Amino acid sequence: MSNFWKRVFAAVATFTVAAGFLVPTSANALTLSGNDFVAGDIISDAQFFDKTAMTEQEIQTFLSKKVRQCGSLNLCLSVYTQETFTREATSVQDDGLDLLCESYAGAKKETAAQIIYKVQRACNISAKVLLVLLQKEQGLITNANPTADKLKIATGYACPDTAPCDAKYFGFYNQVYSAASQLKRYTEPTSRFYNSKPVGVRSPILFHPNARCGTKSVNIMNLATHALYLYTPYTPNAAALANLTGTGDSCSSYGNSNFWEWYSYWFNAHANLSSDIADQGAAITGDWGTLIDDSSCTETANTCSADYDNAVATWNITEGLKYVTGPIAIKYKSAGGVSGLLGPISRPTELVNGGSNGDGARQKFAKGFIFRDPTDATFIVRNDVFAYYSEAGGPSGSLGWPTGDASCTDGKCGQDFDGGYVVSSPTDTFLVLDGAIGEYLLANGGINSPWGLPLSAAETRTFGSFGTGRIQRFENGTVYEKDDAAYLVADTLAAALEDVGGVDEVGWPLAEPVRADGQLYQLYSAGRVVKVGSAQGVLIPTDTLKALRVAGGMSGYLGVPTNNAMEYRGKDGFLGSKQAFEGGTIVRGTPGAFAMPDVLWDAYLAKNGARGKYGWPKGIAKLSSTAWTQSFQRGSIKVYR
Repeated sequence: MSNFWKRVFAAVATFTVAAGFLVPTSANALTLSGNDFVAGDIISDAQFFDKTAMTEQEIQTFLSKKVRQCGSLNLCLSVYTQETFTREATSVQDDGLDLLCESYAGAKKETAAQIIYKVQRACNISAKVLLVLLQKEQGLITNANPTADKLKIATGYACPDTAPCDAKYFGFYNQVYSAASQLKRYTEPTSRFYNSKPVGVRSPILFHPNARCGTKSVNIMNLATHALYLYTPYTPNAAALANLTGTGDSCSSYGNSNFWEWYSYWFNAHANLSSDIADQGAAITGDWGTLIDDSSCTETANTCSADYDNAVATWNITEGLKYVTGPIAIKYKSAGGVSGLLGPISRPTELVNGGSNGDGARQKFAKGFIFRDPTDATFIVRNDVFAYYSEAGGPSGSLGWPTGDASCTDGKCGQDFDGGYVVSSPTDTFLVLDGAIGEYLLANGGINSPWGLPLSAAETRTFGSFGTGRIQRFENGTVYEKDDAAYLVADTLAAALEDVGGVDEVGWPLAEPVRADGQLYQLYSAGRVVKVGSAQGVLIPTDTLKALRVAGGMSGYLGVPTNNAMEYRGKDGFLGSKQAFEGGTIVRGTPGAFAMPDVLWDAYLAKNGARGKYGWPKGIAKLSSTAWTQSFQRGSIKVYR
């Protein structure tokens, strides 16, 4: 390819005309000066050779924002599609060595963004470079109604200044790929072009195709600038640089200065951030405080962030300037800022009418919101919770303002609000937990509590004489709430509960279930329900529990119950009860309930038990080194060991 197969100047969407050259003008806040143009360092190698410079979505968004509405020809790059063909990997000498571009898989109806992205990946030439090239050559990025002829020669590849374009390279895809491949070729040492205008050596660069306009001695400092001068072999003269937004003189050319300008306007994140912040004025930025950190503003950054005492400002290649200030900014920074939980800033702060709950504000971020309540307290509401919260009326609804940050694990989210604790499952099922149920969850791990996630809304229930409360199904059982207390009935205990007649018989749970030594038990209004291994559930009535505790509980000599309590009538006519345990019996009579070990129970039964001469037990069974002794209404029994 001849060095003259380049575009001398760039046709752009916004331009002025002078001496046959089209010169870009800018509405950007960033102001460039010709004094800033460094002829030997137009762009760095890091910026130029960056196969991850932009994602496909970023390219599409960039194109769509440059042309908001496509014209009648419907060929603007934001909507353009074409069928592409597959290309094998290419090399300098077509021998598989000194790779230029990796293979490209063709497809039907590829968008311009897809083509640019895939060429970036294949050829290791930044999509930003390709976008600027498309702009400086044919103004295609900002052209709302380009013609097919412009798309045919999109990058000006194989279009010499002194001859017609070569039809072999016509077509948008063809042009983008060929230009990227050639730019790469210029920088390969085995290429015949490599030693033309070499890096680190001063070379005479023409000001204009008219040789009489002279040259400038330029020390080309990197491969990227070297490639640009081989693609467009002219450098702007003093007149061109003195009037970047207008025209120079008859010896001015603009191709490489245009490239520098467009790249700076569109992709120099740090310069644009600084310029846009300055444009806000002291009325907005006066209370931001001192700049703390802007280290994210590298030369290849797509998002540049500046952290101030009381603000965070960001500039993005597709979104421009956005900022967050005050208490919301402090919260945002504590959540990691741009690279943290919430991601980039999406929208400005907006006031929120909280109705009777008071007014505040909120700000949208990529992954959620920060709400500032009437007391200036700030809390994070993630997007999935926000959707439900919004439907429930937001701060002016029944939930009121958030009182805690969202907590999410494995697709489960929980968050506390004035009006309840909102829990969501991975299936996007949302439930509001209030009262004692909500308080328990908040105090015991929220979405990671021992109860698991709720599976249903709370329901009001009445269980006979035991009164009215609420029940709610959870992953690990059913929660019963009454009198400002809530307890889980674990699924593993549910069968035992049914064995003793269910909640209608035993009432509301009064404590959490306990698992110990193969036993599972739980206290209810009517007593303790016990499940041992695969045996049926047994109820230890409330009025005998004290006797069980005095005897050492189920880890004492009695062990676990083997049957439910049975009616037991004494000689005095009192209808009491007896309940068998592994190692003894609890008898409840007129004096109360007392436990006795098997040896005493056997001796007691031998004397006809409660109907015999001893009557009801009235004292605690005592063990000495030689005997068990227990007092009764009419005497005592002593059994030697």
